[in-house]
Parts: sequence; C-alpha cells; structure tokens
Amino acid sequence: MSVNHGHGGRRLPRRPQSFDPYEVTAIYENPATGWRESVPRRAWLWMLLFGLFYMAARNLWRQFAFTLVVLIGTLFVAWPLLFIVAPAFWILAAVQAQRMFREHYMRLGWDEIDPWHQDDEA
Repeated sequence: MSVNHGHGGRRLPRRPQSFDPYEVTAIYENPATGWRESVPRRAWLWMLLFGLFYMAARNLWRQFAFTLVVLIGTLFVAWPLLFIVAPAFWILAAVQAQRMFREHYMRLGWDEIDPWHQDDEA
C-alpha cells in the first residue's frame, strides 16, 4: 500500500471557471494552480459599505494592515482627527478599490485575464 506523505500529491483536473463580464471588471489567474478570482464591478460599493471587513474578506491584508495602523496611529496621536481621517480613508479605499485589487494580485504574480475573452485563455 502506497501512502503519499508529500504535499505534491495528485493534481485534480481543473474545472473551468467562468465569470459574467457584465458583473466583473477584472479576472486574475494564479499561473501555478489555474485558480481564478474576480473583482466585481461593485467592489467600490462593498468597500464603502464594509471597509476593513471587506478588505479582510477578500484577503487584502497589506491594505487592511496599513489602514488599521494609520487609524490606530491617528487615535493615539490626535484622536479628534480620527473623525476626519477615518471617513477619508473609507472613501479613498472605495474610490481606489479596483487599483488595490490589481496591485494585490499583480504583487502575487497572478495573470490578468480579459473578462470578455476569458474562455480563449483557459
């Protein structure tokens, strides 16, 4: 009986992932695994409504940590400014949501896939 103790085991066949191009602005693919993640057109809205929680849910940990450090630093240095800085960061994150996602996936080495030609590149 053969037991595979390594992490390299059998690779499962890739199921095609298809995203509605009317609902997403970008698709990113992990070249090592073929896994695809999409960025919804309404990412700005989710970022505006849920802020740090949306960043954490979408694994934007670098942006999450930066925003949290700035908010906590503002709280300790000049807490009255928190009422200006917090909404400013919240709105800035919403406006820059697409850019944050792009930088996040590009930093990880993922490939950007055109949502209108995603089946051509599968």
